Amino acid sequence: MLNVNRRILISAPYESVRTYLRDLSEIVHYEPKVDAIAVSAAGESAEASGHFFGMPWRGTFSFEFAPDGGYHGVMLSGPLKRMECRMLIRPVNGGTMLEHDEEYDLPLFLAPLRPLVRRWLDKTLETELDVIKERAEALNRRIQLQVLDA
Repeated sequence: MLNVNRRILISAPYESVRTYLRDLSEIVHYEPKVDAIAVSAAGESAEASGHFFGMPWRGTFSFEFAPDGGYHGVMLSGPLKRMECRMLIRPVNGGTMLEHDEEYDLPLFLAPLRPLVRRWLDKTLETELDVIKERAEALNRRIQLQVLDA
């Protein structure tokens, strides 16, 4: 099992970050491993495709929104035996703390490349959190402007 996790402080209120993460169609914008995503009408599942370590993949995921405003996603079908992701958010002084965790059960043929895959996953996680931070803060600015315009 390969586990990667990171956290970041987002300079936006908890509610703005929560609103951004609730829109699962945004995953295509912040998850570097996803090229396309189709979210179900109920927003509890999605079909996604993309590239993992340069290899194309396609999978189906179930999502459960957490009481804290984040979510837990599990791959139901796809190229890996197991893949899970968690987004946890909590309000802190100065904004919102976002913690992101991903777990992968990699196939045996990738075992020799595990250190490279780990570094690649670390980089994709950092990119992902940077994009979420930027887009959640932009959403918060749009919300503030709407309040001022009202």
